[in-house]
Amino acid sequence: MDSTFKVLKPTDERSEEYQAYRTEWDRRGRELDPGVGPVHLDIETSAVCDLRCGSTEADPKGFCQIWTHEHTRTLGFAQKTWKPGLMDPKLYRLLIKEAERIGVKSVKLNYRGEPSLHPQLIRFVALASDKFVDVMLNTNGNGGARKKPDFFVEIVDAGIINLMFSVDACTPETYRKQRVGGDWSVMLHSVSSACEARAAGKGHPDCRIRASVVRTKMNAADVDSGRMERFWLEQGVDWVSISECYFPGGVSHPWAQSMWTPMTPAEFQCADPFRRMIVTWNGMNTFPCCQGFPGAVDGGHVFKGLLKAWHSPAFAKMRNSHVGRTWEKESMCRSCPLSHKPTTLGIDSFTV
Repeated sequence: MDSTFKVLKPTDERSEEYQAYRTEWDRRGRELDPGVGPVHLDIETSAVCDLRCGSTEADPKGFCQIWTHEHTRTLGFAQKTWKPGLMDPKLYRLLIKEAERIGVKSVKLNYRGEPSLHPQLIRFVALASDKFVDVMLNTNGNGGARKKPDFFVEIVDAGIINLMFSVDACTPETYRKQRVGGDWSVMLHSVSSACEARAAGKGHPDCRIRASVVRTKMNAADVDSGRMERFWLEQGVDWVSISECYFPGGVSHPWAQSMWTPMTPAEFQCADPFRRMIVTWNGMNTFPCCQGFPGAVDGGHVFKGLLKAWHSPAFAKMRNSHVGRTWEKESMCRSCPLSHKPTTLGIDSFTV
């Protein structure tokens, strides 16, 4: 199993249905059992982003691997690692219907891009909220909130269950460096307004809000002193996650501000391929983990059904490489930053 992954026991309770889903999520990872189909589906509603996280002219590689057209033009990259796009609402509805039919319990409405850039995201959340035990969203808190300040209040109202803000800082100065292109005041309002809406009784009863932080050279002092945790709990979030970053053995990352530790197959077995599936914005690619974008583990398009991809040779190869701890020899996970050692803080401890 993933020895870098640590989840503390929750101190509050959610519905019995929610707890049962989490029990199955944990069992799949513990037993490395893919079951009949995925427990969780990541739906990439947007493959574009309005931030350039960690990227500067002095350190252009940055942390995130989603490059927008503007990012490419400004920094002069000749090749993009991703094709930008927004998911067709018809495709989204088909995925929701198919996921419900095959017994998926949880959906997350993003993968690599910023989901709030999709003009129908609020509607997307509402469509999913009564069909799944968990409806999740990772966001930078900017995106749609730049023009619509209460965007994330509406996301709470629409029935989001796990709303996760990637913040990475607790001061405007650090935020500008680590979340390049982000507006601190917009993000702060997004977090506080969503928390206030939830505290006022709006939204789903299982709704929880989290502040997510990746520990780097820029924010390590705030993380290690406890200042990061205190600041975000004061904004009203239920919990804070602090993730350390790991890379498969023999691999390094070009981001100058990163604090990476190598991992070997003896130390790491990934549970994601046994419980999780990603669908890209155009439905043409499916991955058994959150780092499938190079295409080495692509299960193909979704138009013959999600289960066909789930039981594809590519997915099976990835699973076998972790069961047998051979992923390094087979070059299966060589591009994966295992930013996965979260110290979960606050009243809840949930992560995917």
